[in-house]
Amino acid sequence: MKTLFSRLITVIACFFIFSAAWFCLWSISLHLVERPDMAVLLFPFGLRLGLMLQCPRGYWPVLLGAEWLLIYWLTQAVGLTHFPLLMIGSLLTLLPVALISRYRHQRDWRTLLLQGAALTAAALLQSLPWLWHGKESWNALLLTLTGGLTLAPICLVFWHYLANNTWLPLGPSLVSQPINWRGRHLVWYLLLFVISLWLQLGLPDELSRFTPFCLALPIIALAWHYGWQGALIATLMNAIALIASQTWRDHPVDLLLSLLVQSLTGLLLGAGIQRLRELNQSLQKELARNQHLAERLLETEESVRRDVARELHDDIGQTITAIRTQAGIVQRLAADNASVKQSGQLIEQLSLGVYDAVRRLLGRLRPRQLDDLTLEQAIRSLMREMELEGRGIVSHLEWRIDESALSENQRVTLFRVCQEGLN
Repeated sequence: MKTLFSRLITVIACFFIFSAAWFCLWSISLHLVERPDMAVLLFPFGLRLGLMLQCPRGYWPVLLGAEWLLIYWLTQAVGLTHFPLLMIGSLLTLLPVALISRYRHQRDWRTLLLQGAALTAAALLQSLPWLWHGKESWNALLLTLTGGLTLAPICLVFWHYLANNTWLPLGPSLVSQPINWRGRHLVWYLLLFVISLWLQLGLPDELSRFTPFCLALPIIALAWHYGWQGALIATLMNAIALIASQTWRDHPVDLLLSLLVQSLTGLLLGAGIQRLRELNQSLQKELARNQHLAERLLETEESVRRDVARELHDDIGQTITAIRTQAGIVQRLAADNASVKQSGQLIEQLSLGVYDAVRRLLGRLRPRQLDDLTLEQAIRSLMREMELEGRGIVSHLEWRIDESALSENQRVTLFRVCQEGLN
C-alpha cells in the first residue's frame, strides 16, 4: 500500500511538472512560429521525446496523456487545429523510442548516436501525417528535427547527471559541509555565453554571415574541456543566444535552420570527442598494464639472475676451492717430481682463471655492488674497476638523482645501462 501511494505521488508530480514545462516551451515555440499547432512540433516535441528516451516505459502514458490533455485544452482555448494529426504523430513516435530503449550502451558516444538516430526517425514519423498538407509537411519536418535535436539531448545531460551521482538525504551531517559552486566553471560558461550573445547582437551587418561559424566556438571549447556534456550545454547556450538576438524576426526559417545545424554540430562533435576520450582512456589502461607487465618481467628476470648467481657462487666456488686444495696437496706430496709439481701449479692457475671468469660472469648476472653500496657508490666502484684513467680515458660522474625515489628494478636497470655504456 505504501509503495502504491508513493508511486501515485510520483506519477502526479511528473504529470504536473511535465505539463508546466510543456506549456512554457509551447509558449516560447509560439513566439517563434506564430502558429499554435506548429508550435507543438517544436520544443514540446523535443521535451517529450527527450524524457521518453530516458525514463522507464511505465511513465510514457503519463507523458502522452499530459500532452494530449494540453493539446485538447489549447484546441478549446486558442482554436488549435489539426488535433488528430498531432495525436497520430505522437503515437507513431513510440516505435523508434521503444526500439531504442531496448539497447542501453555503457559507452556514452554510442548512446548519443543511437538517440540522435531515434530522434531523427521520430521526427520523420511525427511529420508523416502532414504529407497531405503540401508545404506544411516540410515545415513540420523542420520543426520536429529542430525541436528534437535541440532539446532532447539536454534531457540526456540532466538525466546522466542525476542518474550517475550518489545522492544523500539531507541531514544534520550535510548542513556543515560547504557547497562546491565550481566558480571557475561557472565563470567560463557565463563568459562564453556573453561572447555568443554579443556575436548575435553586436556584429555589424557586413560580418553577419560569419555568425554561424562563431557559434561553433563555444561548442568546440566546452566539448574539448567537458566532453559530450559540454558540447550539448553549449548548443543550449547558442540556442538561447539565437532566440534572444531578435535578428530572425523576418526570417524564422533561417533561425530554425541555424538551431538545427548547431544542434547537429554539438551532437556529432560531442560524440566524436567522447569517443576520442574513451580511446585515450583505453590506451592509458593498456599502457599501464604493459608497464606493469614489464616491471613484473624485469622482477622475474632479476630474481632468476640472482638465483643463478647464488648457485654459481656456491657450487662453482666450492668446487674451485677444492681443486686448488687438491692441487696444493699434490704439489706437497710430489715435491721431488718436477713434472707432477708443475702440473699441480698449472691446475691451480687454471682454477684461479676459472674463478676469475666465473666472478666476472656473476658480476654481469647480478651486480654485487648493489647489495652493499648505493647506486652512486656502485657506479663509481664500477668506474674504478674499469681502470679508465690507466687507459688514458678521462672520466667524471655528476650525480643528480634522488636515489630514494627509485625502485630496486630501476636501480638495477640504471646500473646495467652504465655498465653497458662503459663496456
